[in-house]
Amino acid sequence: MALSLRTRLTVWYSALLLLAVVVFSATVLWLYWRALIRESDESLAALSVTAVNVVSNELAEQATLAEASSEMAAVVRHPDYVLGVFDGSGRPVREMPVSLSVTPPPDRPAGRSATTEKGPDGRRWRLMVRAAESSGQRFTVAIAAPLDEITEHWRRLLEACAIGIPFVLTLAAAGGWALGRRGLRPLETIATEARGITAQTPGARLTVAGAGPELDDVATAFNRVLDRLNSALATQRRFMADASHELRTPVSIMRTAADVTLSQEHRDDAEYREALTAVSQQSSRLARLVDDMLVLARADAGGYPIAPAEVDLDAVVDACVHELRARAAAKGIRVTSRLEPISVTADEAMLRRMFGNLLTNAVIYTPAGGAITVTMTPRPGAVAVEIADTGPGIPAADRERVFERFVRLDPARGEGGAGLGLSIARWVAEAHGGHVELLTSGPGGSVFTATIPVS
Repeated sequence: MALSLRTRLTVWYSALLLLAVVVFSATVLWLYWRALIRESDESLAALSVTAVNVVSNELAEQATLAEASSEMAAVVRHPDYVLGVFDGSGRPVREMPVSLSVTPPPDRPAGRSATTEKGPDGRRWRLMVRAAESSGQRFTVAIAAPLDEITEHWRRLLEACAIGIPFVLTLAAAGGWALGRRGLRPLETIATEARGITAQTPGARLTVAGAGPELDDVATAFNRVLDRLNSALATQRRFMADASHELRTPVSIMRTAADVTLSQEHRDDAEYREALTAVSQQSSRLARLVDDMLVLARADAGGYPIAPAEVDLDAVVDACVHELRARAAAKGIRVTSRLEPISVTADEAMLRRMFGNLLTNAVIYTPAGGAITVTMTPRPGAVAVEIADTGPGIPAADRERVFERFVRLDPARGEGGAGLGLSIARWVAEAHGGHVELLTSGPGGSVFTATIPVS
């Protein structure tokens, strides 16, 4: 079972706090022990110096080492400490009450630092051995202090830490849980609001409650995603509605033509030919519409295959112009072109579709007796193909809207398409790293420009 974020945060917070408290307590215990040992060593050092001075003075007064040791024992007295004196060869002159491992340094006059020794009964002692010489006699003074009191003090501190650490950890965990609950409450609110957003409420948004820059950024970013999804959903619904409307028209015409033709039992050949001609025309229109819709749908899904190759752009444009000449001549439109031999790396079929759509749009909206001019202009790293017509122009408010899907500024024009040609042309250009734009437009005509990068 997966733990909640609040639980995981509390566990991690408590674990890190426990580690910090344990390290801190261990450091305090170690430093406290060192301080107690240092204090004991200072006391031992002071007593050992006093003992050595007493023995040295007695030896200077012609006393024997045994007599000096007795005098030293009478002067240097401590209820807990034990003393011992050894001659130059290491033999004990005054036995220590406790059997400790004392190694006198006969050849070293200086004293040595204290060490911890264990007695026969397991009791631990702090032992300091100091060697000296007086009146030609070498001797060693050993003094030891029990570590019982020091150990007891240190153990009390250890018990305090053992009791305090769980208590502090419990309080910290409870506080961390409460703070985590309070801090994550805005996330719960965001989750509740997000679950309430459905396809029936696409306009609903998360509340940016001012819970902090991090959570506010999450809510703002999620709202932006919702905006994009809402826009895509609206575009899809509009696309479906427009597509349904455009598909219904040719289907209705074909059905009407068939019903009228079949309404009478006998028809002559001319009537059947007229009906079949209408059906053929509308089926061709329907096929083009379905093909354009399929191209845009696959383009939106990123699944339209692009096969780039070395293409003579002037040959592609010239072929598209040649295909449109007959249709333009039927309306008395003059088509001229000024092309240059330029090669690009692109999908030839897609380029033919793009220039065919741009030229078809120019032929549709250019009045009879007008003119269409196709010009190819090299640019740094690209080539621009301008298609200028002498049509009525496009209002300023619609110059970007004409590239949207199913947008026709003159729906009454019978020879117009479904309003997908310019959308497909722009997508083809963008798929090749270029763009299509309406360069100029006015009463004297419009100029569309398709820019394609040059390999």
